[in-house]
Amino acid sequence: MSQAKLGQTSISLNQFLPYRLVNLAQKVSVNFAEVYQSEFNLTTPEWRILVHLAELTLCDKSDGAVRQQSTGISAKELTQLASMDKSTVSRAVKLMLDKGYITKQVHIADKRAFTLTLTTAGFTLYQTIAPKALEWEKSLLKALDKQEYQALMQILDKLDSKLS
Repeated sequence: MSQAKLGQTSISLNQFLPYRLVNLAQKVSVNFAEVYQSEFNLTTPEWRILVHLAELTLCDKSDGAVRQQSTGISAKELTQLASMDKSTVSRAVKLMLDKGYITKQVHIADKRAFTLTLTTAGFTLYQTIAPKALEWEKSLLKALDKQEYQALMQILDKLDSKLS
């Protein structure tokens, strides 16, 4: 029950949901960053872009070979998808281009825009980091049983829908 519904007129930070969510998100972000920062020299925006571009990449492993297919995405679309500001995305894209993890091509429909896609090196990096990320998440989630995890996901979905 929110503090307002309990008739309180002052904020108790330990009971104030926005404060608790921001603090938890910050702790998760800082701790999780160890997975990709020290070993792979990625910034948080680079990691987020890498994952979003990897989700857009289709892989055919039927014969053992990995073939990537992606139509790519514009930096503007990536900004919205990853909930990051334009300048943060621009800086991260430049770093990732310099490192050879993504390519930039002129957008077919809008010659002023560019389409971003993962390179083979970028996708390989993702495939290297993803299992470590999932292991980190698994370790964190040991604090919850199956029902608590399911409830948490339902609650997050509800709150996300309410704010969308």
